[in-house]
Amino acid sequence: MDKERRKFKRFDAYMSVRYKADEPEKVTGISLSRDLSREGLKITSNHAIQQGTVLNLEIDIPDDPKPVYSTGEVVWSRKMENDEKNYEQGIRFLAIDPVDKFRVLDYAYNNWLEAKVIDFSDPEQIPEVK
Repeated sequence: MDKERRKFKRFDAYMSVRYKADEPEKVTGISLSRDLSREGLKITSNHAIQQGTVLNLEIDIPDDPKPVYSTGEVVWSRKMENDEKNYEQGIRFLAIDPVDKFRVLDYAYNNWLEAKVIDFSDPEQIPEVK
């Protein structure tokens, strides 16, 4: 079995992410966050974004009127499996206010926790402890 290389837990907490880069090319778009962690997140786009590109990010947390602003660097970009038209990019946070990082991670954790509670909401599905 392959050893897990990730340092931090990933959360699939979907938040709207607007991204924009001025160099090396004009890159702009809107995506949903995936695989959010303390170090970064994954986004999708309809074009590859060059590794090393610095993006200005605006992250909208659901039910929170104040967006989170950050910068991140594209650390990898690849075509999505089973989808020849779209790409996914791994973004590492470069600059994010610690309070804003907490807000994003708090939402992601609570969203994950809520999903776990729903998974076990039916008493018939809760495994017996022996």
